[in-house]
Amino acid sequence: MKIKQVAEFLNLHPETVRVLARRGAFPNAYKTGGPSSQVRIPWSDVEEHRKKALPASM
Repeated sequence: MKIKQVAEFLNLHPETVRVLARRGAFPNAYKTGGPSSQVRIPWSDVEEHRKKALPASM
């Protein structure tokens, strides 16, 4: 998934998702090749992060 898609799904700002990715919150995230490489985050990482971010009362 692209950063923007992840941000919309998690209801976060795209820069927040970029920071989380740099900090390792999405361990399988990767950059596409080329000079304007973009970060891609696998759906499984997004789901795992969402589960961890949910309040315990839910």
